[in-house]
Amino acid sequence: MSRSLKRIWAIALLTCMEGLRQPAFFLMVAVSAAMTAFSPSFSFFHLGEQAKMVTDLGLSTILTFSTLLALLTASSTVTDEIEGRTALTMLSKPLRREEFLLGKYLGVAVTACALIVLMSVVLLTALRSQKYETFQDPYFSRGVVTALLIGFLLFDIFLVARLIFGRGIPLVGAFWIAYVAASAFLLIFLGVNSPEKTVWEWRLLGGLACLCLHACVISAVAVALATRMTLVQAAIGTAAFFIVGHASSGILSLFRNEQHELSAIGVILRLILPDLDQFNNADALATAFLDQPVSIPLDVIASSGAYALLYSIFLMAIAAALFSRRELS
Repeated sequence: MSRSLKRIWAIALLTCMEGLRQPAFFLMVAVSAAMTAFSPSFSFFHLGEQAKMVTDLGLSTILTFSTLLALLTASSTVTDEIEGRTALTMLSKPLRREEFLLGKYLGVAVTACALIVLMSVVLLTALRSQKYETFQDPYFSRGVVTALLIGFLLFDIFLVARLIFGRGIPLVGAFWIAYVAASAFLLIFLGVNSPEKTVWEWRLLGGLACLCLHACVISAVAVALATRMTLVQAAIGTAAFFIVGHASSGILSLFRNEQHELSAIGVILRLILPDLDQFNNADALATAFLDQPVSIPLDVIASSGAYALLYSIFLMAIAAALFSRRELS
């Protein structure tokens, strides 16, 4: 058992490192961060609803790009390895196909969740920019600029040290160290220099946790499809799963009677169709800013987590069945 866990951990770590190093990861982080950071610029379309606009657009952006990242990572680390026969070399060793798939799934899920973690600070900062007027929060611009300078300085130090000495912290590790240091400074600096006691909208962390659960389910279906399909086919299949999962409530409404009870077909569809909309709390969190901000209850997050776990296990079982019948030679 311990040896099996070590093999799964090794595959997951390798997949995660490959996912975090791929250019698509940094491209999606840059684009999603830009869209979230500059979302206040579009708030004039919603007069008096700046916080709602930032929250809604930020959470929706994170959901979309984490889904795309899971798809691309699964395709590059599963489909490419199978078609390039790298997987055949790995499976020739004492590594079972189930261990290979589970390790790949964990690596893809962690990569997608890493983007959500990166974007959490950007979203909190963008929302903080709409909380006070400039004269009420004179430290905001100073804190953001200083945090960016700290991040760039640390990354440059690690980069120069690696170029001069030929070894040192990998660039991915340097990026994360610089990001954590800059984020910690920003959160502490603006927390200390705050016009009010309540500085950050920590209630958004519940919504971000649900997005991580959403990314885990999407990663499972992306890995399952990547075992038997090409990149284009897996992309179409994942997109269809995404659309159906977020439209399942509307589909089930077609099978309800006047008493809003599901028919026999509706009950079967409810068990089969994914319910991804339960992970998307953007509307609830954004609308709450118009009245009284609310937090997502812990029991809701727990039930969503149980659903994500069970559905991911179901998808990985399908993936194992599909992969067991595929010839790698």
